[in-house]
Parts: sequence; C-alpha cells; structure tokens
Amino acid sequence: MEFKNKLENFIYGEALADGIKTSIAIVIPPIVAGYFGELYTGVTMSLGAVLAHMTDTPGPFKERRNFLWLSVLFIFIISFLTKTINHLEYVLGLFLIVIVFCSNMLAVWGQRASALGMVIMMSMVMNMNDLRDDLSALQIASYITAGAIWYSIFSLAISTFRPYRMAQQNLADTMIHVSEYIRIKASMFDRDSNYDDIIKKLIDEHVIINEKQSLVRELVFSNKRLVKDQTPIGRSIVFIYSDLIDIFENITATQYDYKKIREEYGDTKAMRKIYNMMNKLAHELKMIAYHINSNKKPKSPTFDFEVELKKIDDAIKELYDEGKKPIVLTKIYINIKQVIYKIDFIHKFFYDDSFSEKKKNPLDHAQNFQPTVNYSPYKMRDHFNIKSSIFRHALRATIVMLAGYAITFIVPTSYHSYWILMTTVVILKPGFSVTKKRNYQRLKGTISGGIIGLLIVLFIHDQGIRFTLMLFFMLLAYTFIRQRYSVGTFYLTAYVLIAFSFYSKIDTITIIEERFMDTIIGGFMAFISCYLIFPTWEKNNMNEYIQKALIADYEFIFLVFKRLADNEVSTTDYKIARKDLFIAMANINSVFQRVISEPKDKQKNADELNSFTIFNQSFVSYSVGLVKIIKKNNSVILTSEHIRLITKILQLLLQNINMYGNYKTENLLKTIIFDEHPVTMEEMTTDDLKNDAELIKNLLEYLYEIVSDFSKVGQVFVENNSKDTESKIEEKKITV
Repeated sequence: MEFKNKLENFIYGEALADGIKTSIAIVIPPIVAGYFGELYTGVTMSLGAVLAHMTDTPGPFKERRNFLWLSVLFIFIISFLTKTINHLEYVLGLFLIVIVFCSNMLAVWGQRASALGMVIMMSMVMNMNDLRDDLSALQIASYITAGAIWYSIFSLAISTFRPYRMAQQNLADTMIHVSEYIRIKASMFDRDSNYDDIIKKLIDEHVIINEKQSLVRELVFSNKRLVKDQTPIGRSIVFIYSDLIDIFENITATQYDYKKIREEYGDTKAMRKIYNMMNKLAHELKMIAYHINSNKKPKSPTFDFEVELKKIDDAIKELYDEGKKPIVLTKIYINIKQVIYKIDFIHKFFYDDSFSEKKKNPLDHAQNFQPTVNYSPYKMRDHFNIKSSIFRHALRATIVMLAGYAITFIVPTSYHSYWILMTTVVILKPGFSVTKKRNYQRLKGTISGGIIGLLIVLFIHDQGIRFTLMLFFMLLAYTFIRQRYSVGTFYLTAYVLIAFSFYSKIDTITIIEERFMDTIIGGFMAFISCYLIFPTWEKNNMNEYIQKALIADYEFIFLVFKRLADNEVSTTDYKIARKDLFIAMANINSVFQRVISEPKDKQKNADELNSFTIFNQSFVSYSVGLVKIIKKNNSVILTSEHIRLITKILQLLLQNINMYGNYKTENLLKTIIFDEHPVTMEEMTTDDLKNDAELIKNLLEYLYEIVSDFSKVGQVFVENNSKDTESKIEEKKITV
C-alpha cells in the first residue's frame, strides 16, 4: 500500500508534471516540422524550448512570466550574434568572455536571475558550431526563438488554466518531508537508536524542509489570485500550509534532554507508545499529502488517534502511580495532542467546504511574507570586488570557459566540441562542494546513459520502438534533471544519443566517444578550477552565517521571553521571527553540509561548526518548547529565578553576536516589562503551576547552557581567526 501511494505521489507530483510539460513542448516542433519534411527545423525549435525551460522553475506566476519573456529576448539576441561571428574565432572568444562574466554576475539578483544567466551562456555555447551552414544566422536564431516562444506560451497557458496546481503539488511535497522529519524524530524515543545519527538526519532533513517551505510560501503569498480566492480549494491551500507550519513547530518543540529521558524511561510503555504514535503521525501526513497531490478526499484518518492518545495517557499515569514524575513526557504528550488537532483541522478542510479554522486568517498578514527581490543596479555595483564570492566565481568561470574554448581547437576530430563548454557551464558552480557533487553525478549519468543509449541504437533497429524509447527517456530526463541530477543525466544522455541516430550522419559510437571525452575534459576543468582559480571556501563564510543564526535566535527568543512576561507580541511579528529563525537554522545546517564536502585541509573549524549546528538545533527546539507552554496557559507566573535566567541568556546572546564581527546590537529589541513582584517556587499553590514553573526553569537552564556552549565555540573561532591573521602578517614580513 505504501509503495502504491509513493508511486501515485510521483505520478501526481510536480516533477513528473514538469517532465510531461517539457517533453511535449520539445517533441511537438520536430513532429510537426517533420510532417512537412523539415525535421531539422523542428529540432532547432526544440533547442529553443530546452533553453526557455531553464528559467521556468517553480515560483510565482508573475516572476516566471517575466523571466520567460526575458529569456526569449536574450535567446534571439545571443543566438543571432553567435551565429554571425561564428567564423571569427578571436572575436567569438572575446564575445565568450563578456557573455560568461556578465551572465554569472546576474546571480546577485537571485536564483531566477542566475538561471537566466545560464540560458544566456547556453544560448551561445549551443550555437558555437557549424553543423548547419546552409541557414543564415537570422534563420537559425528565429527558429530557436520560435521554439522558446512556443514553450513560454505553452507553459504559461497551463499555469493560467490550473492556477493552484503548482501550489498543491509543492505543498504536498513539503508535507511529505515534514512527515519524514517526524519519523526521524520518533527515533529519539527508541532507546537502541544512535543519537548522533538521528541529529545528523534531522539537520539534513531540515535543510530540505526549509527550501520546500520557502517555495510554498512564495507560491501562496505571491499569488494574488490565491490570496483573494474564497473558493474551497484556494482557502484549503492557505490554511493547510499554515497548519503544516504549526505542526512542524510543535514537532520541533519536542526537544529535551533525550539522553536523560532514555536513561529514565527508555524501556517503559510510555516511551514505546510515544514512538509508535509519532510514526503513525508521519504516516498520516504522507497519506494527506497523497490526497492533496491527487485532488482526492481521504475517506477518514488512518488511525483512531483519540484511542492512541488514551494509550499514551494511561502509560504516563502508570509512571505517576509508580512514584515517578514524568513531567517531560506529559509535555511531549501535549505537543503530540496539538499536532493531532492540527491534522484533524486539515481533514475537516477536505470534508466541509464551509469549515473555517478558528484562528486568524494567515493571509491577513500576507504582505509581510511576500518575497521581495531588489533588482537595483547598485546591487551589481556592490559586488564588483574580489571579496564577493559571485565576482570571484564570474572571473573563475570566464577563465575556465576561455580555456575550454581554446581546447576545442586541439581536440582531434570532434563534431560537437562545444560539448566541452556545455559540460563546464552546467557543472561549474560557485562552491567547491556543489561542483564536486555535480561532477560526480554528471560523469556517472553520462557513462551509464551512454551505454544504454548505445545498446539501443546498435541492437534495436525498429524506428518505432526506438522513437518510443527516446520519448520515454526524454520524459524521465526532464522529470529528474532538477531533483536527482545523476538520474536525469542518465536519461538525458540516452535520449540525446537516440535522437542523434535519427537525423545525424555521424556514427553513434563516435558520438558517444565524443560525449564521454568532452564530459571528462569539461568536468575536470570545472573541478580543478574551484581549487586553483579564485577559490571560495566555506570557512570564509562561517562567521557571517553563525552571526546571522545568533541574531535570528536572539530576535525569536526575545519575543518568546516578552510573551512569557505577559507583554503584548503581535502574531505577525512572531511568525516573521519564526520564519527567519528556521531559515537561519537551515542556512547554517547547509553550510556545514558543504564544509564537510570540501578537501580536508580546507575544513577549518568543521568540528566546531558541527557543534554549533547541534547546539543551535537544540536552542531552537527549547525556545519553541517555551512557546508551547505559553499557548497552553495563555500566561504564566514568572519566579525571580526565571527572570534572572532570562536576563543572563539575552546578555550572553548579545555578547556572542559581537564575537563574530561588529554588529549594531542597539538595533535589537531589549525592553521587557516584568511583573514587579515575581514569586518564588514555594509560593506556587497548585501542582500544575509548580510543574509548569519547574519545566520553564528547566528549559531556561537548558537555553543558558546552550548559549554558554555558543560562547565556547565562538572562542575557538576567534582564536583560530587571530592565528590566521598573525600568520598572514608574518608571511608579509618574511616577503618584505
């Protein structure tokens, strides 16, 4: 049953939908043109569709539309100019320098602008051949542009007729990853599981969830039609996304001293019941994601969660009867209960079109979450210095591409030598770790795909079967190329080789030899350049990312403390701070992933960064744990010990922020109004008040310990940076 749901999730998912859309857009021009005896014209138009597809990544309709038409414009200009000067080798080389540098500098305006830069470079590279010299530059540029226009109209038309589909698909994808996060978190309650492995998996999954949430946030809050929509489907997308964020927050809040919990309750019925319940919650979210993806209504929840909750409650009561005080398990039980309530709300959106959750409409503060990109030209100017990683990458890419261009003149008997440049463009990324990963994936996909493609061409002579296989490989290539690059490259290589067999006069074995050799050359150049030419190592960015994470920690915990002290905090301010907190945490996790992929001698402070990453994960979880207590009680009674700990945590966080570089901490909020008469623990009159006060004290103590650990890690960073500075000074003295 689970395999069936996974398969149907894939069938209804955004990846396959994009693959089908792109494949149809690419294959129609050759079929239509071939009918009139102009197959090569149709293939040339398909090239335009492939190029336009590069900027058509999931996102707000307006952004996609604007960049698609920009890509159409640049595709025509660059294709025409490249074909015009193709025979002027030195002029073409100079043009390549300008195009590569400027295209890579577009990254200062974000990922979509960077994708446009890729389109511009590929438009030039894919026209740097003389395989069809019987057509003029204007004719070829017109055919390619016509294909780009066709793709743009086709893609935008689908989005117009199905305005919610992309949001639905990406919402379901996000929910699947949140369910996986819950499944991993459940392992915390399994005494035999490896704690360190679980933490690593949680960190990796959180990076993915942040990317998915950011995309859905864009799709939801930037879609004016969706914001104003009052239809059941529009409202359900908005509210389900909001509830999913709350579910993730609740699961993140189940962060306690798990080692201690395992020691005390590891083999108890309560722990086993919590473990089973969290796995069932993960399964339920996957089922809901499947129904969102497939536009179906679930018959009913898979499990009777009220019965499951009763089992946990009974197991915890047994521990109380034994004389133990499992307060922490009670709080975890409450968090799980809140998750179930949210899942119940999501189910009601399926069953009742008139159902409205009793909470503030998420779209009431939508304007605060709409992504904004600053396209000011001054932003480009600010990056024209060697300290900018974007500027360094642009220089590196320009040098490598120029070297690749020179190599195309000495590669023996290559009809497609521009493949060297194409491989370099695709593989070469700003960071070493990403380039290394792409290199491995492309080489792996090219070799395996080439073998399959060659076998098909050599042993399957029936044109109909071969054409059907080509379409199948094309579909899978554009389905996986963005999500799983090595798999996408495998199908892409096989599809390209089969396609060449239909209209190319060159022997297929020669083509695969060329493709393999060009991939090796281009991949090697891209890889080695990241190490030798203006290298950018993550160790140089650590301080900046850690400081941003600490600032986000401070701004979030400050609002939590303010609410804890019964000061007014707006829902919008809280949600913005929570969003920034999760983004900063994901960024620091992502930096750590990249650091450990770099050469060993470049992994400076990697152990300390790993420690900070784990501490930060715990800090966020404990902070959200305090939020859950506030939501349960509306207001709490603070003791003098609570206030003392709150003050110390904030003061130490401010010190930590400045440890990583000067920051105007006066811009951060610092005023909290506490009750003039904080009570002592002994003055609490009921067990509930004492239990909550004790739990708050424990969480605050955990937070203070973590902030102290932040300081210890920071001292190592500062000392190592000082040693590096002294070393550089000594080197300069010796040189002088």
